[in-house]
Amino acid sequence: MVPGRTAGREVEVRTATGALVSRARGAPLGAVEADVLTWLLAQWVQGGCSEEGAVHTTLYQLTAALYGSRSKGTEDRRAVASALLNLHMASITVSDYDTTTDEDVAGRWVDVHLVKRIHYGEQLQALQDHQEVSAAKLGALRGETLSIYIDDWLIARLQRDNLRAWLDWPIQRRLGAGIGKRLWLFLEPHPGFRPLAGRPDFEGSVLELTDEVYAELGAHCRERRDNRKTIRRGIDRIREIDERYVLLEFAPGKSQKRDVLRVIRRRRFTA
Repeated sequence: MVPGRTAGREVEVRTATGALVSRARGAPLGAVEADVLTWLLAQWVQGGCSEEGAVHTTLYQLTAALYGSRSKGTEDRRAVASALLNLHMASITVSDYDTTTDEDVAGRWVDVHLVKRIHYGEQLQALQDHQEVSAAKLGALRGETLSIYIDDWLIARLQRDNLRAWLDWPIQRRLGAGIGKRLWLFLEPHPGFRPLAGRPDFEGSVLELTDEVYAELGAHCRERRDNRKTIRRGIDRIREIDERYVLLEFAPGKSQKRDVLRVIRRRRFTA
């Protein structure tokens, strides 16, 4: 559901949103970038999934959809403008796949940009160049159209069933920034979930927390116990916000075994 729009059918987007916590170079990718990308993908789907990946909006519309009308409006618009540029400039590394078989290619990776180009006007250019822009001029941006084009490679990935993720705006917004959102973005599109026997409305998984996963989630502490505390904080935040997760349990590995997450959640769609 996209905030600020009339309630309609729930929007499903098949996407590699979890790649936002993967390796990135060229520009930082964080919570604001995740929000912006999710909103752009929702607009792309609701707009009919144009082949060129175009989304036409304004900075005001995008910011209001993400954060509503609040006292930090000018600050929010600056943050969203910066996030748009980061989505264009950053290069992420994800597993490659064969378009003919729609399967991952073992041992191959691809570096991609999430947004391939952005068309904008003089006022947004001033924000990009870190020029001083008055609140009045920022307010005028509500009528300045942005044309944002999602990367071709990402559009191709949107058709893959095993990368299905749902847009849950109330949850994503309430999670805020930090480990709770990063962990949620890791879990939501994860392909490891399977329906539970005898409980078709639920799905579950046991997910290993490898060193790579810890790094992707931003748990970089030297001590293992500190990284575990970080994950537990994320679990507590998700439990507080997202009622779909009926079981979200951290199990520390003993001896040389890896830590795992045991997860049971309500399915968003039952076949």
